Amino acid sequence: MGEFRLDTLIEEARATGRRGRAAQVAAHDPHALEAMIAARREDLIDAVLIGDGARINTCLREAGESPEDYTIIDSPDNLASVSKAIELVRAGSIDFIVKGILETAELMKSMLNKETGIVKPGAIVCPVALVQSPRYHKVFALADVGINLRPDKEKRIKIMNNAVWLLQRIGVANPKVALLSYVEKVNPKMEDTVEADEIKQMNLAGEITGCIVEGPISLDLAISAESAKIKRYESPVAGDADALIVPDIVSGNLLIKGMGFFGDIQTADLVLGLSVPLIFGSRGGPAEGKLRSIALATLVSSQD
Repeated sequence: MGEFRLDTLIEEARATGRRGRAAQVAAHDPHALEAMIAARREDLIDAVLIGDGARINTCLREAGESPEDYTIIDSPDNLASVSKAIELVRAGSIDFIVKGILETAELMKSMLNKETGIVKPGAIVCPVALVQSPRYHKVFALADVGINLRPDKEKRIKIMNNAVWLLQRIGVANPKVALLSYVEKVNPKMEDTVEADEIKQMNLAGEITGCIVEGPISLDLAISAESAKIKRYESPVAGDADALIVPDIVSGNLLIKGMGFFGDIQTADLVLGLSVPLIFGSRGGPAEGKLRSIALATLVSSQD
């Protein structure tokens, strides 16, 4: 795999020659179906649509699609739709799940159930976004941007591991990880800086492998070689980070949304930590971003 880029992601996923097996939960909505229809037209997926069967058929026909080209599973309500998707995951019948027209909490309650859910043993569930910006020289990962409020050290390690896993799947063999904070020095009054340093020391001691960890480190030092030079900050991660791991959900969510509103970026994101990747996407967000996320899920699932 050459240099990974989001603007060629669809072509790269298609080039694997393998269609992803995607199931959309609560698929009975024209807007929710847009990305699934686009992905099927791009020959990226075999689509399973779960929800109100009559409404799904109507939505497909209104979009100029033939319902016969899709597997449609009629379901009486959203809870039953989620349960069916979980059943398909357990049976090994699908590679990833796509959220449709239902609340996130409604979807995640069943997914995270300790007895009947599909969380990987010992894992943490979190969204990892891949970001391509014209102001940075490569695609980078950002986590967590939407689930874990204030992860402790152990959870932050697991979030980092999710990001590293995804980066390795797109060809970054030994990702450079920046554990972001307000400052780059350990401050006993700032718990996240203490934890970041402890994680870095675990990496240096060989307790955490498969990546190079720096932290605590400020955002400017993580992504700007010029800032690192001016501040005389030396680290293999400085100015060249592959992953930005934030200390809490507020900073992660503000960062990804701020880049989206004020910067010309492309993103693709997956929720990891479940038996299969999950694609959220905002119910009001553009289909283009969801399509890239579906392409990403197809690409990583093709490596299994």
